[in-house]
Amino acid sequence: MSLKVLFVSEADGWTGGTAQLLALAGGLRRRGWEVLLACRPDSGLSRHAGRADLETIPLAMREDYDLFSALALARLIERRGVALVHAHHNRAHAVCLLAKAWLRLRGRKGPVLLVSRRVSFRPGRDPFSRWKYRSRLIDRFVAVAEAVKQVLVEAGVPAGRVRVIRSGVDLSRFSPRRADDSEKRALGLPVGVPLIGKIANASPWKGQDVLLKAASLLVSRGCPAHFVLAGRDTDGPWVAAQTARLGLEGRVARLGLRDDVPKLLACLDLSVNAAVRGEGLSGALRESLAMGVPVVASDVAGNRELLQDGLGGWLFEAGKAEALAERIEWALAHPEEARAAADAWRSRALPDFTLERTIERTDALYRELLESRTS
Repeated sequence: MSLKVLFVSEADGWTGGTAQLLALAGGLRRRGWEVLLACRPDSGLSRHAGRADLETIPLAMREDYDLFSALALARLIERRGVALVHAHHNRAHAVCLLAKAWLRLRGRKGPVLLVSRRVSFRPGRDPFSRWKYRSRLIDRFVAVAEAVKQVLVEAGVPAGRVRVIRSGVDLSRFSPRRADDSEKRALGLPVGVPLIGKIANASPWKGQDVLLKAASLLVSRGCPAHFVLAGRDTDGPWVAAQTARLGLEGRVARLGLRDDVPKLLACLDLSVNAAVRGEGLSGALRESLAMGVPVVASDVAGNRELLQDGLGGWLFEAGKAEALAERIEWALAHPEEARAAADAWRSRALPDFTLERTIERTDALYRELLESRTS
């Protein structure tokens, strides 16, 4: 059995999903897999993959049904003898499906095809979307949470074709520790006040505006906390305008995209996920809890699944700034209880959310599908 897998992703920037992709590639290589990556040339993913010594093949993927990219991908699959293809993002999903359909039209068997789904947005209902999700050419969907699987099933994907494999935390990077004052100053953060952070790329559905509204309420009540936003475009005009509108200049650090997230989390007294929809299984929440940082999260999809084991009381109604402010106030007033809850979750639930568990389950699924194909 050939242990060769082709990852495909159109991602341009650096996100939690692309970080998971590269971490999975590294783990699979340690288990004997040859991993290739088809991605956009000069993308952030391509640059990070090069630093990780992962072989990359340029593929434009300009749109969902990019015929030229699909034909190039089909030729690559045949030329390199790829028996298993794993599409990691939305456009890659469509291009891989077209490539396999083309191979079938030419009388070839085509590779085993897996598609990762990391968000809980409902797929579209147009004919192209229905084919994209219901086609029998897709052997398995890999959903990062049960909530994501449920969305796929409701969209018409047979439940038996969806496997839940949770994204995991790299415990070699994220383990409990507290930053000292010098580390906070090096990051441009104040000392002697509670630090409340949200790590996510800036987007209305990610809920930075919800946290800022909650921050405004807390500041008006005399709360001394300082707020930290990190992730792509959190230092951009949209977040700046929201901060100014609420009169929060001087109380919000907008740090932009960071590559030192463990250092940043070590500074926080509380980590917030305020997504209003679409969340899969938040990497920032997993990483915060792995480091023993208390969390507060909106009651949506994967957040609910992640925190149901003893931390359900830390959920708030999505989009409700007042409810978030109340949770934050309680956590700041009861820091020892908040830390104890995070530590208890880490002891009890973390083993099911580690990177090694993700790699182990993915490796097992790949082998299962290849063995089934051979037999």
